[in-house]
Amino acid sequence: MSLTRVILSDLHLGTGSHRGVPNPLEDFPHDDRFSELLAYHVDQAGPDTDIELILNGDIFDLLKVKVGGVWPTEITNEIATEKLRQCLEGHPRFVHAIREFLKSPRHRLTYLPGNHDLDLVMPGPQELLLRYIAPGDVSERVHFVTRSDTYYLPEGIQIRHGHQLERIHRVDYDNLTHTRKDGTEVLTLPWGSLWILEVMNPAKEQRSHIDRIQPLGRFLAAALLFDTRFVARFLWRSTTYFIKERIFGIRAWRDRIKNFRRIFREDILSLGGYDEAAARALRQVRGVHTLIVGHSHGPRFRQLETGQLVVNTGTWMKMINMDLRYLGQDSGLTYATIEYDDRGKPITHLKRWYGTFLPSETVMHAD
Repeated sequence: MSLTRVILSDLHLGTGSHRGVPNPLEDFPHDDRFSELLAYHVDQAGPDTDIELILNGDIFDLLKVKVGGVWPTEITNEIATEKLRQCLEGHPRFVHAIREFLKSPRHRLTYLPGNHDLDLVMPGPQELLLRYIAPGDVSERVHFVTRSDTYYLPEGIQIRHGHQLERIHRVDYDNLTHTRKDGTEVLTLPWGSLWILEVMNPAKEQRSHIDRIQPLGRFLAAALLFDTRFVARFLWRSTTYFIKERIFGIRAWRDRIKNFRRIFREDILSLGGYDEAAARALRQVRGVHTLIVGHSHGPRFRQLETGQLVVNTGTWMKMINMDLRYLGQDSGLTYATIEYDDRGKPITHLKRWYGTFLPSETVMHAD
């Protein structure tokens, strides 16, 4: 049996775009490119090869979806389902591509929710997604990874979205939801998600590029000269939010005291950014030679001194990088594949999708 695995993350599908109507919260104009990618791998694999499509988190950007004109901070099963419905309706070509892909009995899909589409740990969004992309018996070939942040492959490969590597986005997989006084089950969001809802989203409506520039701190420092009022307002809202939730918040102190030893070990003794956190996580596990992550939007293919491999699939968002090591614009469309040689040994690649030559493409609105 022949097998190919295709891994993508951080597509960030929003509610879609309409001709001439700007949607600053939509960051995925690549429905046709995605459809091309799936069709290409199906054609290359042929009828005798199994294909597993692994969607490794933040496929849908449900944090940016409004319900009733607001970004809800208490997400019930019904609200989560409505948010996903808006994204699916806004991207019919994306939905059609996956539906066509899953028509073959040799194709399957695995979905790992990330911090932007954590709502998919709830039953309503899962059932809705299956109705759109895998109706009937096809749903048996779709698997949701919700008991942990990790998808374990038997050949020594781990796939993680990567939000668990940053404390502000980390969730407790034993307590993904909590019950309100009225008995309603609500998603337990990390404080990083609440900051996005209350601070970043309003800023993105004014400056759609703000979450597409890395690193954010360097951009804000430079923007103080050219967009002073906006940056000052953004920093003020971030500071007041942090003080309210992380300094004077009762739950924040309770969590801090309860987890003091772990927080001290992870946040004080451990140095380095996200890439180093991923490398540390790989070094600490036995029997694993490859870790595939996303989350940070930075495509990486790095072999450690131990011989282990860290692969970051990057994003399909149009990013601009202000880090001197990666200076410039990175238009994304990166993804990973795992193929197997004649002895069954896995070979992992990081790839960039170019697709077929397009003489033109539709511009929905000027950004």
